[in-house]
Amino acid sequence: MSLISDPRRRRIGYAALAILLALLCVFPQPYVARAKMVPQDNNSIGLGSMMNALGGQLQGFAALFGGAKQPIDMYLAIARGTEVTDAVIAKLKLVGPGGYASQNRARTALAKKADIHSLTGGIVEVEVRSHDSAQAEAMTRAYVQAISDRIIALGRDRVRRKRDVVQQRFKEAADRVVKSEAALNDFRRRNRLAEPEAQLGSALAVRAGLEAQLQAKLVELQTLQRFQGEENPQLQAVQSEVASLRTQIAQTTSPGSGAAGPNVAGLSEVSGEYLDRYRDYRFAQALYEVYARSSEEVAVETLAAETASDVQLIEAPRLDADRKYNIPAVALLALLIALALFTEIYAPATGIDLRFGRKDAAQ
Repeated sequence: MSLISDPRRRRIGYAALAILLALLCVFPQPYVARAKMVPQDNNSIGLGSMMNALGGQLQGFAALFGGAKQPIDMYLAIARGTEVTDAVIAKLKLVGPGGYASQNRARTALAKKADIHSLTGGIVEVEVRSHDSAQAEAMTRAYVQAISDRIIALGRDRVRRKRDVVQQRFKEAADRVVKSEAALNDFRRRNRLAEPEAQLGSALAVRAGLEAQLQAKLVELQTLQRFQGEENPQLQAVQSEVASLRTQIAQTTSPGSGAAGPNVAGLSEVSGEYLDRYRDYRFAQALYEVYARSSEEVAVETLAAETASDVQLIEAPRLDADRKYNIPAVALLALLIALALFTEIYAPATGIDLRFGRKDAAQ
């Protein structure tokens, strides 16, 4: 209590603590090492432009199967993950003789020394603070390598799963094309059908031709009936042709099939099923083409994953050139200065009595 109540001793104590904290702000000297990297997406290696040349549908499928650009928060979560921390610990051999006693203590120490954050433009920065310059730089380099390896491993796993899905769907689409084509061809053979447009057009053209011929013969028949008798051979021949044409037209109104295929009525009965089979075939063919292009996309992406890194290093691990200070000591020194100003200047100026036990002594 005498130290607190005696202004002279109190000020000497402030000065001694201030000198000690000032020394601790500078010694031991802290070092900060940092590195900057940018995780790459598929478009950065030209994959997007290559796949756009193969077809516009691939843009939607790229997003469906995970080809879209990943947000920076995902890369930060990867960089701050336990797998990256354990990889750094294993690389630097921080657990064991000369290191930390356990894996958890090493993780706690790294969490205090390393800071991984994002910068403008989707840049991930690794910052390591340590009193050993070599250790700070080595730890930053280990973090960069561990983050890169982890992102590449996750990318390869994503490509592998995507390839498995696409290959399975591609095989199913190929089988579907074969089955639908076989069913369509079998239906055509059984009903002697051509392409839907050609078959329907041909049948309608035959019926229209018969009706046109019938109208012409009826006009000719009316003319002959005015000037010729009933027993005229030419009149009888025209009457026979009119009857024949009416018979042929009547046959087209009832379902039937000849050597050239079904007539108009017969085609109307099978056209529904025929168009259903043709539509299934066209859908299977379109689906096959889409998955064929998707398979090419996955093949190119697999090649890119094997030959290119998913992390671009903008700034290699290096030490900051400016002088660093021990932040806890600086904070304590600032607190001490604030306390000294309060007790030595503010309290006397406002009349605050800081002497402890004065009231008890007076009683």
